[in-house]
Amino acid sequence: MCRIARRPLPVRLTLAVLSLALSNAVAFAQHEKNSKSPATPKPQTTQTPPASPKPSPTPETKIDARTEAELLQAEDRFVIAIKNRDVKELEELLHPQFADSIEGRESAIIKRGFIPRASRGSLPAYRVEKERKLIRSGDLFTVEGLGKDIAHELTEDNPSEHWASVRRFWVREGGRWIATAQVIAPIEDNEIRERLNPETKTKAPD
Repeated sequence: MCRIARRPLPVRLTLAVLSLALSNAVAFAQHEKNSKSPATPKPQTTQTPPASPKPSPTPETKIDARTEAELLQAEDRFVIAIKNRDVKELEELLHPQFADSIEGRESAIIKRGFIPRASRGSLPAYRVEKERKLIRSGDLFTVEGLGKDIAHELTEDNPSEHWASVRRFWVREGGRWIATAQVIAPIEDNEIRERLNPETKTKAPD
């Protein structure tokens, strides 16, 4: 069962293309929501005392159980599509301005470069399996945690599992979940062993 975080981890998104993808995606979703016609108000037959004013909500809000289930289903579709090299599925899941980046690098892969690499099987498919958090900030949803690459089986040439710190960003458009960006931070073997098995850490002498 995942934990719902009220405050995201510090996000170092220094890439201009990544920032553009997120801002445009959120703006599009907000425009779609605002374009819907408001419901016709019902006539009031009796007067009721005015409700006490409510404080303005913070940008970070909780995620209800239904939204959580839909978001995790979209996550699974994303990872399986990369593993299966499913170009059609990725075309539907990725925002037109989707950006994939490795934290700390000054470049990112956009959608038209990401899908061909996935079709060749050259991309890892990181499924978030540990320390998972779901975060909502306005119309933007984030899934983050420790992810394991399920696209490449263990072999003599690839003897160990590959883990990374993963952040994926989603918006809901037209009733569908669309991935706007992915940020990966690879984790060294010794670090992941300590994080997955903290009891194995060597205690410092007193």
